[in-house]
Amino acid sequence: MNHLLKSPLMAAVSALLLTAPLLTSAVQATEEVEQPNPLRFYQGDNDSFLQASVGLDLAYFSMDNAWYGNDRAVIGSDIDHWWESLVRLGLEGSYTLPNSQTFYAKVDAVQANTFGGIDVGGTNDVYGDVSSLRFDKAYAGWRSGQLFSSLGEDFLDISLGRQLYTVGNGFLFASQGQGGGKRAAWYLGGRRSADFSTIIRMHSGPWSGDLFYFEEDRMNDFEKGYFCDQNTKAGGATMEYAFSESAHLGGSLFALDSDDLNRDGMQVYDLRGDIKPFARLGGAEIMQPLQFEGEYAHEDKDNDQDNGNGWYAAVSYRFAEVPWQPELTYRYASFDQHYDPLFYGGTDWGTWYQGEIVGEYDDLANSNIDTHMIRLKIHPLESLTIHLFYFNFTVHKPEALLQFGSATESVTSDDYADEWDLIFDWAATDHLTLSLVGAYAKPDDAAAQHYGGNDDWTAMMLYGCLKF
Repeated sequence: MNHLLKSPLMAAVSALLLTAPLLTSAVQATEEVEQPNPLRFYQGDNDSFLQASVGLDLAYFSMDNAWYGNDRAVIGSDIDHWWESLVRLGLEGSYTLPNSQTFYAKVDAVQANTFGGIDVGGTNDVYGDVSSLRFDKAYAGWRSGQLFSSLGEDFLDISLGRQLYTVGNGFLFASQGQGGGKRAAWYLGGRRSADFSTIIRMHSGPWSGDLFYFEEDRMNDFEKGYFCDQNTKAGGATMEYAFSESAHLGGSLFALDSDDLNRDGMQVYDLRGDIKPFARLGGAEIMQPLQFEGEYAHEDKDNDQDNGNGWYAAVSYRFAEVPWQPELTYRYASFDQHYDPLFYGGTDWGTWYQGEIVGEYDDLANSNIDTHMIRLKIHPLESLTIHLFYFNFTVHKPEALLQFGSATESVTSDDYADEWDLIFDWAATDHLTLSLVGAYAKPDDAAAQHYGGNDDWTAMMLYGCLKF
């Protein structure tokens, strides 16, 4: 079986690498002048347009000692390697009236595929190779233009339909959909939009805010032959104030209605902010890249459920005048055993999937876990970014984490795992991106007791994305 998979892998890599120089040459020939979407077939007055959109994603995954060497017992299959792909076709447009108001809309469909093996979550274990075609985005909206000129251009933006609601760096809001199972492409996802949403965005000067309502589009049982959502609905408000480009303060308040008793009636209070204090106060130039940021979320639960709390604090510094412009970040994140990560997602490597093994696959992801993260980010070339991560994971409350195969016995240690990730991102062109990901996780006592394995878990992913 291995030799059958090596050929398509080499073919995919070769095709992407051979295509990249050709596309790169085309970009260089334009002398970095931004070009319109080559799939735009109508360009009207006042920036009105109609255009098609195309996205192609392909990823190859390889695992060694998945689930710390106990993959067959944990998910019922031996995990070795598998492929995922997405083909996204869409249509979008915008029409601006003479009075400056704008109507816009977008619709796209995604063909998602998992093939060549069982994914590490075992979501296709009973299905084998899986393909699924369904809509992701389908929304329309209106922007106010100069209708409220005293409050600024496009003070009001109202949209509704299947769309994605994202806030900040995705600590609470970054994905309202799900992949895997009969939907295929568990890691790549491809369907993050809500089943339905209404978003009212407002922006005036330093103030911005949203009123939102959405219905989550997720499954709660991978093994059923139909999509079984938890029917979670969220509604609330978000507000942010920009003191300057280097200081922001914001927050969210929302409530949930759900068939899941752990979520039904929950009210969430969130506060977040970031500041570059020396840039804000005009301090020494060498200290101006220093940035602090943090976020705190409190979940007030109903149905006699215990309340949950999650928060993080981070400090970063970018050496802008040093070759490769290294950026160093330290972050501490804490999520208690009652915290529900809700609609979190990935907006950057390490945020908020904390680690390409523990953060992506482990059932402790952002619940009952405390994390120290150190990240080094460098740019050897303008088009190449390298990320090096170290994560140290500890269990927030070991008494709330069961040992493998036991319904009553808890783990006896809070030391969970250490993980190192090395990631290369190459923006070959404005349309083509290639990524190579390597990850290594070493279990400590808590992970070994929880999953029944004590082997070091290694993972590799080769990913390519072509987008117009």
